[in-house]
Amino acid sequence: MSGLDQIYIKQKKKLFSLYKNNLPQSIILSGGEIELLSDIAISFSELIVKNNIDHTFEDFLNICSNKNHKNSPFVYMITKIYLEDKKRFKNQIYRDDISNVHTFFKTKDDIGQKRVCIINTIDDLSIEAGNSLLKLIEEPNKNSHFIVINHNKARVLKTIKSRSYFLNFNKLSEETFFKNLDSDISINKKDLFNLTNGSLSLSKKFINYDLHEIQDHFKELLNNRKLIKSNTASHYFNFISKIFAKDEDISIFFDYIYLITSYEAKSMARQGKEREVLNLLKISEIVKTYRNYFKTLNLDYTALIVSLFYKIKHV
Repeated sequence: MSGLDQIYIKQKKKLFSLYKNNLPQSIILSGGEIELLSDIAISFSELIVKNNIDHTFEDFLNICSNKNHKNSPFVYMITKIYLEDKKRFKNQIYRDDISNVHTFFKTKDDIGQKRVCIINTIDDLSIEAGNSLLKLIEEPNKNSHFIVINHNKARVLKTIKSRSYFLNFNKLSEETFFKNLDSDISINKKDLFNLTNGSLSLSKKFINYDLHEIQDHFKELLNNRKLIKSNTASHYFNFISKIFAKDEDISIFFDYIYLITSYEAKSMARQGKEREVLNLLKISEIVKTYRNYFKTLNLDYTALIVSLFYKIKHV
């Protein structure tokens, strides 16, 4: 078993205990490692729908370590839909997106067959979708189960949380983070841990896209905005075009420079540089706004980045 399979072993033991003893109708998996939580949710769903009383905890861990999960007809995944024409995901999960859940649970099949609906993530639900989900959770049958993935605890409706078993997945320790990050990377693991607040999933994305190559340069621009020239933006969108495929979602680039800006703001705060902290906080909000522009308006990223650097220069 790999080190990655040992992550969140206590939580996996708790899930298996629920499976063996008193499986709730709704379980919320809450934490920052959304991709890991998604893998665990899919694996646990597979265990539930097989409904084999002879399964052991080792069997569950083997399912977790198998990344080639088959699409079971008894597991229904709800996530934000990718809009092919607009080359982006929907902004939220809407009520229409969960309209088929009731039909999914009511479909007749073998007596006693369990069915699982995974919500990935509840943070993305619109208010109307959240209320519709609540009605479904309030009217369960014994063979219908929800596994709800959650990133921000504050985004969970209290009424849904009160009707669910809540399982918290804590931030990874430095030891676990370092052990499961690629050992041959040239960047400082400690810096990456601090930058991402210990997010293994986010760190691996940053590494895969070689985003660390722009870190030092972007820090220089933040600390001396006079260095931003008329051709600065072109250097950045040339970099993006080199590392991202055509029409690929580049929002991870905005995530990266947002985290760099936030990290620099914290560094300035420790040095007592109040004015620079305020400026960097303004810049972080600008970056967040432009990320949202890219995600929701399907704007060309070259124009966005030109405008972004103009805004940063004049903070």
